[in-house]
Amino acid sequence: MFVSLLCLGAGNGAVESVEATSDGESGAAPIEPQARPIEPQARPNVVIILADDLGIADLALYGGEIETPSIERLAAMGTTFSRFHTAPMCSPSRAMLLTGVAQHRTGYGTMEEFLADNQRGRPGYEGFLSPSVVTIGEHLQRAGYDTFMTGKWHLGLSQLPSARGFDRTFVLVDGAASHYDMSGYSAARPVARFMRDGEATELPAGFYSSDGYTDALIEMIGDERSRPFLAYLSFTAPHWPLHAPAENVARYAGVYEAGWDVIRAQRFERMRAKGVVDVDADMPPRPETVRPWSMLSADEQRYEARLMAVYAGMVDRMDWNIGRLLDHLDAIGELERTVFVFLSDNGPDAVDFARDAPRFAPATDWVAGNFDNSLERLGDPSSYPFYGLPWATVSAAPHRLHKTVVTEGGTRVPLVIAGKGVTRRGYLSHELAGVLDVLPTLLELTGVEPWLPEGRHSPDGFSLAGYLQGRSTAARPSHAPIVFELFGHRAVHQGPWKLMSLRAPHGTGEWRLFDVVRDPGELADRSQDEPELRRGLLEAWDQWAETHGIVLPPDEWRFLP
Repeated sequence: MFVSLLCLGAGNGAVESVEATSDGESGAAPIEPQARPIEPQARPNVVIILADDLGIADLALYGGEIETPSIERLAAMGTTFSRFHTAPMCSPSRAMLLTGVAQHRTGYGTMEEFLADNQRGRPGYEGFLSPSVVTIGEHLQRAGYDTFMTGKWHLGLSQLPSARGFDRTFVLVDGAASHYDMSGYSAARPVARFMRDGEATELPAGFYSSDGYTDALIEMIGDERSRPFLAYLSFTAPHWPLHAPAENVARYAGVYEAGWDVIRAQRFERMRAKGVVDVDADMPPRPETVRPWSMLSADEQRYEARLMAVYAGMVDRMDWNIGRLLDHLDAIGELERTVFVFLSDNGPDAVDFARDAPRFAPATDWVAGNFDNSLERLGDPSSYPFYGLPWATVSAAPHRLHKTVVTEGGTRVPLVIAGKGVTRRGYLSHELAGVLDVLPTLLELTGVEPWLPEGRHSPDGFSLAGYLQGRSTAARPSHAPIVFELFGHRAVHQGPWKLMSLRAPHGTGEWRLFDVVRDPGELADRSQDEPELRRGLLEAWDQWAETHGIVLPPDEWRFLP
């Protein structure tokens, strides 16, 4: 069972153990008896920082070896969640993050690129951000906020952020691109599309994605503020291609020569020691398709260690840029007036189009014909490497599987909510929460009434503000399920329980029940032990699927052949 929360002492990095109840909560007395209204002139700024395909085990905050002092700085200012979930792919998660509305009502019932024939033309499967939902930008813009966005959009060209509540923008429209230039991701999209304030734009010389997006956002915020602002910083790191400045990669030279088996085990032990996962939890075995590190040749080991060092360098550089943003806000007197949200859009990506041919020939052939993925070039602009299953399994530790799948490895991601209005500070919470809860939380913390004209969907999530302020010992109602579906994979979360059905090749479609607090690796099906619970969660799925218009792809449909 969980034995403590971690209180991360601001300033000296000390860790203080706090008594916990059986459900992982601190049992602290409420800090305020009730929420207090916020005067418009005193409303806090909002900064949302989104990482792309970042695994929960990557960050030092959770037990990883990648140094992320800026994210830890945020954690000391607020609450870190160990059981926060998104959809298992980017566009559905991003749509829910910005609207608080369930995936299948936002236009992203599935990924636009992978619509099944029976989903085409159905409501909620438009492949762009639906006009029936309201974004956080639209809510706050109407409340008098200046609104800015930089980074990855990936919610459709017909609904750009400049038309969905953001005053100033600099965005990558597509789902992926080189981090150094305008190279796209396949023969079908060889040149990436970037937009500035709604108009097509070129990239400047010397561009690197994490630096460029942060530079643009700092410029938009400026040095003097007369109104509160919303800033959405949507990094493309550490999404493939794995690119990082040489100085950041050099910091991890030699770190990964121990191999993925050792690094995964080390992360797992640190996660248990920190209280991120149950001390009695077990980790799933290495996937059968991943070779033991000892079976790789010396050249293969050198290559894989360098590949992971590049990935770590991407995360390291992203964290450095977060620090630049925090320092700027501090310098202009806005740091203490800002509420921050840091999260990832889904779990780590296991595909490797460069080496897993012929799974996706348009990307495989395009990369082979245009880039040099030799050991010496990894991470520089001439390369285009992918992450792949072995290291993705490390990033997801101690959970099972990865991006595209509704297992814990695909959906359990980092979340830190910090800053203005958050009084539960330095805590690691084991409360269940989901991406739908972010927008309601921010509306309550800012005191902004939601703007919901006729025909717009109300948010489906719940505000976490009462919990973040110590007014509640529960983050969200215990009876309210969190439901995900993508590519026919289905999951229902409620309290410590999860009911899940996976299609081939990851499952048989059978519903299985897990206690994911004690068993985060989803190893022991509890269906026979808890038949009534299983039945109730299955009913919750049926009701949610009906009310939210879920259209499952045919049984024979596959994400990738």
